[in-house]
Amino acid sequence: MPFPKKENPLKRITVTVDPDDYRKMDQMARSRDVSASWLIRRAMKEFLDRHRDEPLDPLARPRAHKPR
Repeated sequence: MPFPKKENPLKRITVTVDPDDYRKMDQMARSRDVSASWLIRRAMKEFLDRHRDEPLDPLARPRAHKPR
């Protein structure tokens, strides 16, 4: 018997990350008995919630602090 279709199925994406960052994420996931994908989804949701009302400029770079 097939599974019923979800109303809002998850979307699959491909992201290229630094190997050390992925290793740390994978270790964190394993230590908490969740998948790295689950942690990444959670981090993405937290980021979106935190920055919901801020305009995001993909070309903007953080400005270096200039000493006085």
